[in-house]
Amino acid sequence: MTEDWSAPSRAANDALRAQIDGMLESFAAEKSALVDAQARATEPVTVWSADGLVRVSGTVAGVAEVHIEPDAFKRSTPESLGRSITAAITEMSTRAALAQHEALAPLTADLPDLPDLIPGVPSMKDLIAQLTPPPPPPPEPVAEAPRGLVDDSDDEEGDYFRNRSYLR
Repeated sequence: MTEDWSAPSRAANDALRAQIDGMLESFAAEKSALVDAQARATEPVTVWSADGLVRVSGTVAGVAEVHIEPDAFKRSTPESLGRSITAAITEMSTRAALAQHEALAPLTADLPDLPDLIPGVPSMKDLIAQLTPPPPPPPEPVAEAPRGLVDDSDDEEGDYFRNRSYLR
């Protein structure tokens, strides 16, 4: 009587194939979750300046819009307005980076990566690194112009434009 060696081999092959199919399905689900997280991470963030004169919208990729209130030049000086714009852009950038980090954090937790389990399989950590830009550098402090370079002894011209006297 001859033994049939194909039955155990076929069962082992089917079990291995099912295991690999399960891992590929897991990879596809993780990739889909990453794409969803990336969409959440790139949603626009809108920030108003503390004085309410400037609104900045954008994502972690950059500024999309800067809106200055129509009465900004009546309520502010150019230097103050410049600081408000800079502060609003910095705040928008920080919030966008935080939103990106929060959206991607569940995917970058201390879970084993697929290559840890199966050599040669695509890495989710590498995919995340490719899809996320590096964090922005910390903003440099905004320095005021030295007093000697700004002639603020005669502010009639500034009052003239702030008061819109030229339209009367």
